[in-house]
Formats: sequence, structure tokens, C-alpha cells
Amino acid sequence: MSSATHPLSGVRVLNLGGIWAGRVASMLLADQGAEVIEINRPDRVVGLEEAHLGRGKRSLSMDLKSEAGQREARSLAMSAHIIIDNLGFDRARRFGLDYETIATSNPQIVYVSMPGFAKGSRQEDLASWEGSIAAALGGYTDIHAFGPVLGGPPIFSALPVASAYGGVHAAIAASMAFLHRVRTGAGQQVEVPLADALMSAMGVLAMKIEGLPQRYDLPPIEKAMSEIAFPILRDLSTHLTLAHRATLQAYLGQSSRPQASNYLCADGRLLYITAADHAHLARAGLEVLDLLDELIAEGMVLGSPWEEGGDGNNLSDSVGLSPHWKQRVRRGIAERLKQKPAHEWEVAFGQAGVPAAVVRTSKEWLNWAVAREGGNVAALTDPELGSTMQAGRYVSIKGGDIQSPSLRSRRSDASERVWTSASISFPPATGSDSSKKILSGFRVLDFSNVIAGPSAARTLAEFGADVTRIDPPAPQAGPRLLMWTGVDVNQGKRAAILDLKSAEGRRLLERMIQNTDVVIHNFLDRSVAGIGLSDEQLRSINPDIVVCQVSAWGGPDGGLYKEFPAFDPVLQAATGITARYGTPDAPVMHGIASCVDYITGFSAASGIAHALIARTLGRGGSYVRTSLSMGAQLVQFPFVVSTDGKDDALEPSGQQATGYGPHYRTYKARDGWIFLACRKSDIAAAAEKIGAKNATDAELVAAIAASSVSQLTKRLEGTPSASIVPITRLDELRSKCTLSSLHCDVNPESVAMIESAHPSGHRTNLPLPTWYRLRSRVVGRLEPARWPGADTRSVLAAIGLSSAEIDELTSRNVVADGWPLHKHYLPR
Repeated sequence: MSSATHPLSGVRVLNLGGIWAGRVASMLLADQGAEVIEINRPDRVVGLEEAHLGRGKRSLSMDLKSEAGQREARSLAMSAHIIIDNLGFDRARRFGLDYETIATSNPQIVYVSMPGFAKGSRQEDLASWEGSIAAALGGYTDIHAFGPVLGGPPIFSALPVASAYGGVHAAIAASMAFLHRVRTGAGQQVEVPLADALMSAMGVLAMKIEGLPQRYDLPPIEKAMSEIAFPILRDLSTHLTLAHRATLQAYLGQSSRPQASNYLCADGRLLYITAADHAHLARAGLEVLDLLDELIAEGMVLGSPWEEGGDGNNLSDSVGLSPHWKQRVRRGIAERLKQKPAHEWEVAFGQAGVPAAVVRTSKEWLNWAVAREGGNVAALTDPELGSTMQAGRYVSIKGGDIQSPSLRSRRSDASERVWTSASISFPPATGSDSSKKILSGFRVLDFSNVIAGPSAARTLAEFGADVTRIDPPAPQAGPRLLMWTGVDVNQGKRAAILDLKSAEGRRLLERMIQNTDVVIHNFLDRSVAGIGLSDEQLRSINPDIVVCQVSAWGGPDGGLYKEFPAFDPVLQAATGITARYGTPDAPVMHGIASCVDYITGFSAASGIAHALIARTLGRGGSYVRTSLSMGAQLVQFPFVVSTDGKDDALEPSGQQATGYGPHYRTYKARDGWIFLACRKSDIAAAAEKIGAKNATDAELVAAIAASSVSQLTKRLEGTPSASIVPITRLDELRSKCTLSSLHCDVNPESVAMIESAHPSGHRTNLPLPTWYRLRSRVVGRLEPARWPGADTRSVLAAIGLSSAEIDELTSRNVVADGWPLHKHYLPR
């Protein structure tokens, strides 16, 4: 090609309906150059988030209830490549925009439908609001660290997690199915239920491991308390006084890790730091504070995070510290941090390679010079809302012949109501093989660790790619970060150990790269060249390779913090999530990994899919980049846009939040907590049916408290927009949706989990990847995560090494079949 084009240039995407999830999906496609047309109702109200969700698209006002509107929409659908259906099956069919109708004339169409709950489940006909889905999947009970053990009233969260995750999964599904269409000529229908998408976010929170050692419990309290006392207290939570709850929370707080917490600094601002369960971070963090030598002199040691047992004084195993040493470390860190302002500590820790962030609000993040300089935040002028600051491009792709476009404001041009992009020149179709998955034959090397990068690689495995994870000979991170999380995110991968710091290891890497399609890593720029993983090095070996880097702070333009490391909670603190879920003065973490980590990994997978489309269309290999900082904005997409011309959106926040008002909030029924949701215009009718004198909070609280869930559900029948959903804990959900095998009867629930044996020796219960429901393929489970190095020999044999050569490399620690200190899959 003579000049660079965009990864998805020429791809035509039609978004039907205005729900958030579909608009997120089509925004991610528009960000990579697809031509996106959104059809919206004539009476749709433009909110502040419109400038964000509508960017790069054309919005057409169209009345689909009229014959003229239906004809115009069908005309666009007949020459579209991808349709994202937010209308719902019944409405799409009524308007002649369902898959069967469109595929009759456009058989190569990729059609992605996004119901709230899966078609065929008993929740199928439920009015599925964002809050209803969160209520049904533990979103208001298990996101708070103490919720699963302490119980109490549900805590409402304003983060639209189901829509954010549903949007990125729909973008992945559409892109993978379109890649399949480019390669084979076959169209595809995919269903991405928002409930299942939310289940993908719950990951390690939903995971259940029998006989799990105490060090992995959340929070890591004594088994007698977590398995006996607290379940009893949780059931009795309505009888606990505020004093009782304060005592219990203080007890739970004592078990928290002192090297992963919020601390007050000299300027009165809070700093969140995490330097726990990691050999380098434990040392470096305490050295920044000039505290390490002092603690060692008092009797603490800097051992390996992989050591089992011990005397409770190992700084690298913060969970295993005795109460005395936890208190001592916490006190020492607090005293040191009060000596300087928070932003100075943030930079000092970052330069030392230790994850830390000032606790900011979302508005502070949008106005932060560092975020703007890196392109994490971008300025766009909206045609109605004027100048805005909003999240930058979530994924950036660049290759010799392609580059992600600059962000473009939305357009509402009534004069252009047809597709304007040139027709794509598709390569010759190879024919369709329904027995193979979409990425069958693609080879992936995964050098990433913890959750974000590995979840991207696992997503490729779900679509059939041959994925091999490559671990180093001596891990720095501890077993919680690598093995416990890996039970979920390393499913479906082979496992090899290779020393990339050695010249021989890098030569082996070169041989692997020659037949590899995708490389994923989460190394910082300063590290990759020394181990042979820079984009330039890999492309010199294999020009068509797709390389994906998942960083922490990096934006589309890099930024001052691009070489700083971080974890999910650090970016929650930096971007306003913990301040919203709590308060700026008392921030609260919004789940473990379920907030930022997974969505960042899935964003990376969407970028890889876009890069593979471009490669298949003859546009060459490319470099894909995203970061935790971008994932942290995607999960709170309505709140990462601001303008001087319109007031910031008000949303409920804090640990006392119940919802947005009487029409959309948590209530306590006679036999359990529920979430009631309906349109504002329907709340008066709903209140009358429920038995409330009027539609106020107080009247509805009283009426609902006097009724059972079944009574309330029956009374609301006939109110189309209304739904009542029992608020469900993850342990309750697990008992309802766990399948005994993949061949059992159809699961009546939307989501599904499966219990099975595991190489760790513990039985595990994990979610099935039901978030992608392809019309022609059955959802299947992935193979359990392997021991590190379990497949080293077979991986090396596949590139032509003999058994004697592998033995020789093993003797010199260039390769290995395990880690020296790793005696148990999940160290005790």
C-alpha cells in the first residue's frame, strides 16, 4: 500500500437502538476507522455522555415504527457488514430488522444481538435494566471486599459494568465474526447477553476453589471465621447494631495488607499504594520510604513471596504477616507518607517501579495534565455540547500500512443517509468449516502475567487459537498474582518456561516467532528491547505479526507515566472509581480485578481482532496498545466526559447509595432485598400496583417491606418497562447456575458455571465463557490452567529441538519444567 489506512477502513457497522452497551461496542469499532451509522429515535434526549459514545459516528434520527423508517433502515442493513442489535428480538423482528430477515438478502452479514439475559433462559423476558443485571449477578453484594462475609444492605454502584463489558464483548464478537467472514465468506449471528458479559467481569470473585489455602481468601481471615462464624453473622445481619458492624469491620480491617492500602499524606490528600506479594515491590516500596533497613533491624525479613509457613515476618508475603508485624508496617508507612505531599510520593514510587496513585475524582482525572499529555484524555468539540474533555482512544493500533485514526466528533448529517465508504475488496473466500472455531490455526504467545494481559490471551483461546504462555525461570510476583488468578485467566493455554534474558533464550524465541500470529505482553518499554520483545525486533523476524502491549498508565501518545507500573486498584484510585464508590476522603475499592483488569484485557483482545482483520485484508501486521488507565475509563464511560457548557451528570455515590430514585433503586422486601427498575414515567403506575400511596421513596419503602418478592413481581405484571429482581450473592448464584457437565439439560439461568477437577488438586468452579454465543457453535469450556513449565518440552519439540538439546538447555536453566520454590500449585 502507498499510504497508511485505518484498521477497519471500509467496514460498515449499523447500530440499531440507543442502549449504552451497543453504543460502546460501535464506538470501539468507530475508533478504529469503521463507518458507523446509529439509528436513534426522533425523541431521544441528548445527555452529556453523547459526546463520548457518539464520537466517530453518524447519528440518524429514524422512526422505526413507521413503514418509511423501516424501509430506510432495511436499506442500510442490506449493504452493512456488521449489525449490532440493541432493539431486542421481538422489536427487531417486528421492524423487519432481525437476523433471519436481513440474512435472506445479505447472507454474509455479521449480526450481534445484545439481550439483557440469554434467549431461552427463564430471565429472557425480564425488563433488563443495568441495575437489574447487576443485582442478579452479585454486583451489589460482592463488589465490596467485606460484602460476601459481612452481609448487610446491598450497596448500589453507579458504574455501568454490564454495559461496559457487554460493549467490549460485542465489539470482540463482531470483529471475530467479521474476520471469519473475510476468511471464509460466511456470515454469522452472535448473541452477547449483558448478564453473561457481567459474569466475565466477576472472574476471580465468582471462582470457587475447594480447600483453598487461607492466604488466598478475600479477606484472608481464619477459616473458622470465614466458613463458620461469618456465614452465621451474615444471615443475622439485619439484627446487628452499628456498633456490632463497626467491631466486625475493624476485625476485618486488621487482616488487610499494609502494603496495599490508602494513606494520608502531608497535603491532606490520600495516596493508594500497592507493594504486596512481590519480591521487587516489597523491597523497592520500603526503600522509597527509607523504612526497609529499620524493619529488618527490628526482626523482619525480605524473603520470597513463594515461601510457605514462616514466622509471620516476611515482608514479601504481606498476607502472612502476623498481626503485630502488620500493625508495625502499617504504622511505619503512615508516618513516612505524612512527610511529603501525595503527588510527590506518586512520582517517587513510580520512578522506583512501585505502583501508587493519588486518590482523585473523575473530574480531577479529566483535568490532570499528565492524563492529557498522554492522550489518556482527549479534547473534542461536539456539535451540540461544545468543547468536551473525554477518555481518549481506548486501543491504539499502528503498523507499516495502518494506523488508528484521530478521534472524530459525532455527526448528525441528515443529508447523508447512505453508506459513504468505498466497498472493501475481500480476499478469495476459503469456504466455511463449521467444525472449527474462528481462530483455529492461529498461534499466540502470551508473555503477560496477573490478569489483564492473560485474559486477552484467554479470549483468543476461547475463539480457538493455540495459545502458549511463556513464564520466566524465577517469578518476581507471588502466588496470589500468578497462580490464584491464573486458575481463571490461564485456562486453555499451554505453559512453558524460557529465560529471555539469556542469548540462547532469545534465539529460541526467534524460532517461535517465525510461526506465530500474535504476541501479548505487559512489559514496559524500557524492558522489552532487552528481552527481544519490542515491536521492531519481532517484526524484523515476522513482518506480519500482531504484537499487543498492555501497560498501566500509557495513553495513545504515551505520557509522562508510561514507564510506571500499576495494578487494577491503583488505576481505580487515579481515575475516580474508588472516590465514587466511597468518597474522596474515604475511598473504597470496587471489586478485585472485576473493575479494571478484565475490561483492559478484553479491550486488548478487541484490538487484536481488529489488527487481524486488517492483516487478512492485506494491510500487514501491527502494534496494538492499551492500558489499565484506558480500561479504568471504559468501565465508567458515562463519567469520563465533561464540558463547560453542561453540568456534570449527577450520580449516586458512596457506601449508602441505593440508586437513582424511586424508579431505580434497591428495596427491602419482606423476604429479601430486590432491585426495582422502570422508566420514570411508569413509576406512578408501578407504585399504585405495588400498593404505595404515591411514588415517593418513603411510601415505596413501606409498601415493599410489607410484601414478598413473589407478590411484588405478580403485581407489576403488565407494566412493560418494570422489573423486580431479587438481589443475589455470588454464592447463591453459583448454587443455581453450576452445571454438572457440559452435556446436561439446558441451563435455565442465563449464565453458567461448571465444577471440575483441577491440576492443583482442588476442585474448582469457574464461569463458562457464555458471553459469546455463536449461532453455529456450542459454548465449550477451556482446559484447566497448567503448571508453569508443564509443556516446555513439547513446545520446544514443536520448533524442532531434540530431546537431548532440551535436556542440555534445561541443565543450564535456559528452559525449565517448573519453578524451584513451587512445591504446591497453590502454595499454602
